[in-house]
Amino acid sequence: MERNSSLELGITSWSPSQENNWVNIDALAYDIETYYLWAILALGFPGNCFTIITIIKMSPPRSLTVYIALLAIVDNLAIVNKLLMFVLTDNGVQIGTFGCKFLGFFGNFLITYGNWLLVGLSVERFAAVWFPFQIGKIWTFRKSLTVVMSITLPLVGLFLHLFWTMDYRYYGSTKSVFCKINEKYIYFMVHVWYWINVLVYAVVPCVLLLVFNLLIIVGIVNSTKTHRYLNRSGLSSDANAPADRQRQITIMLVTSAITLVVLTTPRCVLLIMSPYLNPPNKSMEGAVLYLIDTIAYILCDSTHAINFYLYSLSARRFRCQFLEFCCKRKSANVTSQYISMCSRPSVHNSTQWPHSADTELQLKSEE
Repeated sequence: MERNSSLELGITSWSPSQENNWVNIDALAYDIETYYLWAILALGFPGNCFTIITIIKMSPPRSLTVYIALLAIVDNLAIVNKLLMFVLTDNGVQIGTFGCKFLGFFGNFLITYGNWLLVGLSVERFAAVWFPFQIGKIWTFRKSLTVVMSITLPLVGLFLHLFWTMDYRYYGSTKSVFCKINEKYIYFMVHVWYWINVLVYAVVPCVLLLVFNLLIIVGIVNSTKTHRYLNRSGLSSDANAPADRQRQITIMLVTSAITLVVLTTPRCVLLIMSPYLNPPNKSMEGAVLYLIDTIAYILCDSTHAINFYLYSLSARRFRCQFLEFCCKRKSANVTSQYISMCSRPSVHNSTQWPHSADTELQLKSEE
């Protein structure tokens, strides 16, 4: 359904009240679609920046750092790219053929790339939970970079065709800009590429995330039982600290992966069903479908904005590291003031600061 269809009023078979109902729903969906990306930008961009800073501060470079930091960068780029595409085209900015192709390529690549990075992260966590003593050899920092490249290059190649299958149209009379499919490739894009895109973007990543995260949950349950047994056997809590940190990180990432599956599923279902959903134009069914599709888009796009908040809620260590980073400068100022205030009274107590006391006595004797 076209975005501006709500402005075309030409129905004679409906009563005015029925017409007003579908127009109101259509207008509501249009308004939501117009503004929701700004809310996601305000919520997600700073959160993803905080994620990058926090995860780098948490530990030295390793596989987790690569995946989580890169995922946050990709999420921010995806939000900005999509916002640019809609803002520029909605305001009739002549982005040109290259601009249309560039934004179209990176928009599709980034949202798919983010999902596959989370798949790679889930596989790494699966290996860490099920093979904890071999993970250092199986999944090193360099190997994680290799895995990231093995995800990046195929996806770049897969979406590269958008540079010649997408077309640009500008209508000066209405100042409208459209990035659309080139007429020569309509059959390929509608009947072949559409289903490839659905599979690569949503179906396959969601299935893999479900499988690996279910296995991770089973592994966490088994390891928790083992730790309880070892604790009863007299193992100290200090020895359990590294395992507890790993368990927190794993829970944090499992939460993020499951949330992605839940929020992406409605959009995935609509993508699969859309060839069979053909409501009449300017109808109640079409307006309702437009609203449902817009809500599905919001849920799907929100996955680029909420990871920081999921990490903070599900992992105490991540939350504490972030709070420590935020309060570090403030606490440093408080500490310096506290020392300077306490040092002066201590001058009068020769037992606390002997050097300061001696200095004061020396000054008095010189007077």
